[in-house]
Amino acid sequence: MTNAISPDHALYWNDSLAEELLHFLTRRLRCPDTAAEITHETYIRFCQTSKATPVNNARALAYRIALNLAVDYQRKAKIRSDRAVDVDFEAFAESFESTEAGPEQAAIAQENLTTLERSLMELPPDCRNAFLWRGIDGLTYLEIAARLGISESMVHKHLTRATAHCTQRMKESG
Repeated sequence: MTNAISPDHALYWNDSLAEELLHFLTRRLRCPDTAAEITHETYIRFCQTSKATPVNNARALAYRIALNLAVDYQRKAKIRSDRAVDVDFEAFAESFESTEAGPEQAAIAQENLTTLERSLMELPPDCRNAFLWRGIDGLTYLEIAARLGISESMVHKHLTRATAHCTQRMKESG
């Protein structure tokens, strides 16, 4: 019985194939950076697959891996965009501004601000800070995540919680 020699992935993967995949993915994803990342991940998975099983059609295998990775990326991107909290903080703040200078409007605006402040103080510190940093300082999810030492997903959860909490308290008060 002869020893099976594992195929050398270098025999199957070359610069031409990599450039072809990069071009294909760039057209599909419309983002050269993401396409480059997925091309790299395709190469890694291609190497793993070619070590485990013989490759009959390297080009077809590489395209299948790249396409699967691109579809996964697009699904995750859609989920992230569907879950994004896009609060118009300026409109939110303007809702507390008085359009009339009368004492009654000023009292209502002050009461709303007090309710909002109380609502924010009821939140955990990280949740409150994320809300304020996003709304007042205009920080991105990534910047907030770095400041708090948490994931962007957790920042999203904090913002969702803070927005829902403050909205509920404002409805209860008025």
